[in-house]
Amino acid sequence: MDKFTAQAVATIVDDNISGAVEIADKSAELLSRLMRNDQSTTITALEQNVLDVGGTLIKAHPTMAPLVNLINALLWAVTSTDEVQQARARAVETVHDFKRRLHVHEAAIAETALRLIPEEGQIVTNGRSTTVSAALRHAQRAGRRIKVVCAEGRPACEGRSLATELAEIGLPVTLVIDALAVIFAAQAQLVLVGADFLDAQGLVNKVGTYAMTLAAGASGVPVYALCGSEKFLPPGYHPPPQARWPGEQVWDDPAPGVKVENLYFDRTPLNALAGIVTEQGIQPSVGIEAWLAATRLHPALSDLPGRY
Repeated sequence: MDKFTAQAVATIVDDNISGAVEIADKSAELLSRLMRNDQSTTITALEQNVLDVGGTLIKAHPTMAPLVNLINALLWAVTSTDEVQQARARAVETVHDFKRRLHVHEAAIAETALRLIPEEGQIVTNGRSTTVSAALRHAQRAGRRIKVVCAEGRPACEGRSLATELAEIGLPVTLVIDALAVIFAAQAQLVLVGADFLDAQGLVNKVGTYAMTLAAGASGVPVYALCGSEKFLPPGYHPPPQARWPGEQVWDDPAPGVKVENLYFDRTPLNALAGIVTEQGIQPSVGIEAWLAATRLHPALSDLPGRY
C-alpha cells in the first residue's frame, strides 16, 4: 500500500462523524484511484489489493453496509474475468456506477419521503444521516413548513452537525439530549431515521433509534427508515463485533468500581417501523426480506471474522 493510499485509509478509518453514504462515497474515490494505479500482474494479486484496503475500511466501520456492498461489487468485478487489465477496467467502472447510484437513490428516497412529510408539523431524527438531511431539504424546497428536532447523538454528537446544516438553510431546528428525544418522538407528527445497515434481523443505526421507535410507536407516531438498497447487508456476511468505544468519551474520570459502556449503534426490529423508504418506494419488512435474499455475497467477504 503506497503512502497516499495508507493516509487516505487512515483518514476514513478515523472518521466517526460522516454517515454511511458519505463513508462509502469517500471509500469509492479511494478505491477508484487504487484500481487506476494498480500494477498487479495477476487477478489474485488484484483481488488481494481490494481485500487489503476494503477489509481495513470494513473493520473500522463494521455497521456501514454501503461500504460492504461497494467492496462486494468490486470483488465480483475483479474476479469476473481472467484478464488483469480488463478486471481493472471493470473495477473502475463498478466504482463509478456505485457512486452514481448513491446519489440517484438519495434523490429518489427524498421524493418518496415527501409524501410522508406533513404540510406543517414537527419531525424528529437522531444522529446525522445524509439521506434524512436530503429528504428534509427537499421538503423545505417543496414548501413544507416543518420544524426539526435533532437528537444530539452522543458520544460523537453527530446530531449537532445535522442541526447546524439544517439551520443554515433556514429550517427551525431544536437540538436535544438523546434521552429527551424519546419524549419529542412521542409528540411529533413523524420520526425519520437513517440506517447504517439493514438485514433480516433489523435496522442497525445510531444508538437511541430503538428507544425513539418504541416511544413513537406507543403514541401512534409513524417511524420510517430512509434506507437505499446499498444499505442492505448481503446475506451470509457477518460483520465484526461492534467495537466498545472508549469509556472516557462518556465519563473521563469515572468513580472507582464504575464500568462505562460506550456503544454507537443499536438494532430496531423491522416490524417496529411503519416502513422502509427505498429508491423503489416504501417497502414493508416482508418485501425487504425478499430483496435481501436476491443479493449475492462474494466468497472472499464471507471469510471476514466476527458477527455483529
